Amino acid sequence: MYQGEMSWDEAKAAMRAGNKVRNRHFTDEEFFKMEDGKIFCEMGYRMDGWYRGEDWQKTGWSIIQ
Repeated sequence: MYQGEMSWDEAKAAMRAGNKVRNRHFTDEEFFKMEDGKIFCEMGYRMDGWYRGEDWQKTGWSIIQ
């Protein structure tokens, strides 16, 4: 689907397609996923308002297995 790192918009599209994503600044255990159009972290918490447009948030995303 995607080669290399993705932007935040590409990561959201990947989550909508059922994939889990991780940012290069996350730990190996951290990821985001989307259910019913809402983003959740690996612990099941809603991540509404997480994205604030910080430079590090805009890129560095990848799909995880």
